[in-house]
Amino acid sequence: NKGVLYEQFYKGGKLRLLSWLRDIVEERDGVLYRKELQGTYWDGLNLNNLSKEGEVELWNGKKPEALLHRIIGMATEERDIVLDYHVGSGTSSAVAHKMKRQYIGVEQMDYVQDIAVSRLKNVIAGEQGGISKDINWQGGGSFTYMELMRWNERYLREIEDAVDSGALLNVWERMKEKSFLNYNVDLKAHEESMADFQALSLEQQKQHLCGLLDKNQLYVNLSSLQDGDFSCSEQEKRLTRDFYQMEGG
Repeated sequence: NKGVLYEQFYKGGKLRLLSWLRDIVEERDGVLYRKELQGTYWDGLNLNNLSKEGEVELWNGKKPEALLHRIIGMATEERDIVLDYHVGSGTSSAVAHKMKRQYIGVEQMDYVQDIAVSRLKNVIAGEQGGISKDINWQGGGSFTYMELMRWNERYLREIEDAVDSGALLNVWERMKEKSFLNYNVDLKAHEESMADFQALSLEQQKQHLCGLLDKNQLYVNLSSLQDGDFSCSEQEKRLTRDFYQMEGG
């Protein structure tokens, strides 16, 4: 009713909203029929008290397992692959596991091990939250958890954790030797302006060093798997080949 002025009337201490007869009935052949809102397919989902569902706690944005159960049931069949590229608390992966789907969950936040990974372990152990009782979930199955090998990302973390300029300068020395810097970084000019760098506040120094790193090289690329500079172990190489179903080296 945007742009339309209208009145609403309430009755009693509980302020029950009054409805006009013309809004809730329909006349057919001289007979009045009461109209009732039938709702939608998405009604009836409890969106409250979800913070500890799955026996893990996420402070905001957690989805009910019942919602994902409906979505996955509509769009997939058993053994299909469900992809969740913002895994969060792991609801999609947990429900996919219970519904006998394969799944891939992707997350960049540090809490993934404490929340999503722990939740999937609870699922395997047979936790009875969410949709478990409705589908008679008894536990079982397995999953593989892997992390991308950090490269520039580790320098970002070191910069963030530095407590003083001396620590930042140590990070900078390692960055010059091993990190991927942006294509337009002039090392010679940067070294000549170190006095200006040291005159900055600690926060400004951190921002400056972060800006020098190439954000497209936060992790080791698949094409660099055999590069000796990255020192990938044989186990890491074998796991990577298995994941990408690569033949040979």
